[in-house]
Amino acid sequence: MKYIFLSLLLLVHFCSFAQRTGKQPDNYNYEVQFIKTGVQGTEIFKVFAYGRNEKECTINAKADAIKAILFKGVPGSGIIRPMVDEINAEEKYKEYFKSFLEPNGKYLNFVAISNDGSIDPDDRLKVGNKLKIGVLLVIQKDNLRKQLESDGIIKKLNYGF
Repeated sequence: MKYIFLSLLLLVHFCSFAQRTGKQPDNYNYEVQFIKTGVQGTEIFKVFAYGRNEKECTINAKADAIKAILFKGVPGSGIIRPMVDEINAEEKYKEYFKSFLEPNGKYLNFVAISNDGSIDPDDRLKVGNKLKIGVLLVIQKDNLRKQLESDGIIKKLNYGF
């Protein structure tokens, strides 16, 4: 009984420490801003992502934009609600998303860098030991939706009519 009490006390201590540090899990450590609707089913976003260098930030920004569209939605855009709106879909299709979002994964077919790769100095910050960079990205949202529909992850928009 004494060990259970001590274990619970330690657990509470570590949870409160994690809460005080304000750290978020790395998979949600990004910001996505809607810029404008593009042509032929695309949306343009500015994604602020973290990494050790500019290349890592750019790679993370691409995956982060897709994660935001799939699981969170982006206010002001044509994707206000998450594309994947099934409850617990991220866990239910864990292997699919793990493969889809892996480095050089299928998600890269739906993302392009909008600018010439140069970063506005105002969009570059040093945060602790990491770099935070804003990258303009064009997301092919219609093609992404079609892929998820054909893979059976989401229902077609005309489903139920």
